[in-house]
Amino acid sequence: MPEDKTDKRRSCFSHSFRRLWFKGHVNSLLTGAVLGATVTIVVTQLQFTWGKLPHTSRSRGTELLQPPNQENVQATWSNCRDLVMVAGHSVFTGANFEDADEASAPWILLSYQKKQLGAYLNHIRTGVEIAAKNNEALLVFSGGETRISGGPRSEGQSYWWVADAHTWFGHGARVRDRAITEEHARDSFENLLFSVCRFREIVGRYPETITVVSFTFKRKRFETVHSEALRWPSSKFRYVGMDMDDMALPKDVHKFEYLNSLKHFKSDPYGCKGVLAEKKAQRNPFKRQIPYPEGCPEIRALFSYCGETPFNGPLPWRT
Repeated sequence: MPEDKTDKRRSCFSHSFRRLWFKGHVNSLLTGAVLGATVTIVVTQLQFTWGKLPHTSRSRGTELLQPPNQENVQATWSNCRDLVMVAGHSVFTGANFEDADEASAPWILLSYQKKQLGAYLNHIRTGVEIAAKNNEALLVFSGGETRISGGPRSEGQSYWWVADAHTWFGHGARVRDRAITEEHARDSFENLLFSVCRFREIVGRYPETITVVSFTFKRKRFETVHSEALRWPSSKFRYVGMDMDDMALPKDVHKFEYLNSLKHFKSDPYGCKGVLAEKKAQRNPFKRQIPYPEGCPEIRALFSYCGETPFNGPLPWRT
């Protein structure tokens, strides 16, 4: 009998201990869950305060948080009359487009571009803000797959996803639904010409006005050479130059702009010979075939023209 009582005491003690352990373990789990949820909420709030979206479990890559409605988007496109073109300069190779504005972000930058990242981000933001003020504007991010080290990802697509990851800088779907890419341009003239063609593909007609966003030192190239090559009326053309916020451009930037680009475009406005043709070949490492002018048949002759004077054939806009 004494042994039975001892066994019972041991059994009760063991049962009580297990109950206490289980209760403590559950409380610990609940406390951990509450703390984890609290930390998540705080971090999310801080990220919104800093102007960035909360990261998903896979980071903010190429996934739309609010997929657009195709019918609504197409109806929006049909109302567009003005082209806003942002010229691309680099390819983003990272997985998280939220971090594209960080100094260490993986953009493919040439040596002279290392300090220009702030300007590229200003170009994206400026294009979005211009489009936000004009409900009849179609925003085009233009630039092809120009860097072999960046893989088959285009400048135009890189810029579009950066804007989307930053929720279109507060303008959301109101601008996103009027923003597209042009992913074949290999130089600044093609940025302009191909974007005009993309506008025709998307909207079904040619733009009434054109606004270009790029560096301040490229103003003369666009205003006096590229627009004249298209015989686009100066009264319907606007150039918005944007540079870095925190530093001035080098003093000799205009000199190098003339020697490396402007001089060549003046003698070869359509970029189809010599130095300019070689540059375009180098900027097409994946051997992409240019699809234009299939989407803009009215200006087919302009794509094959290679003269030193402006094209004098018929064009679908008043010159």
